[in-house]
Amino acid sequence: MKNIIVYAAIVGIMLQAGCGNLVTQAETTPPFGSSVRLAVSQQIADPTPPSDAPVAYKDGRYAAAVAEKYQEGPQTKPDEGMSISEIVIGK
Repeated sequence: MKNIIVYAAIVGIMLQAGCGNLVTQAETTPPFGSSVRLAVSQQIADPTPPSDAPVAYKDGRYAAAVAEKYQEGPQTKPDEGMSISEIVIGK
């Protein structure tokens, strides 16, 4: 009786070993969460650290002009070839 239990245990272990993966496959999908990490990294406007150089068009007059234009709303279609800062400042 003892031999039958031992043989049954051995056969059971062999059957369970046969259920495992014999061939390893490469992942077909990207790692979990990679799309979120990519979306967050793409939302960074300027990933370089700030420098001591002065920043153009970032003064109080520019901010006041932007606020005024925002409050007025779109009046006409902007002229072609002008940048947004030229339209806001009115050059």
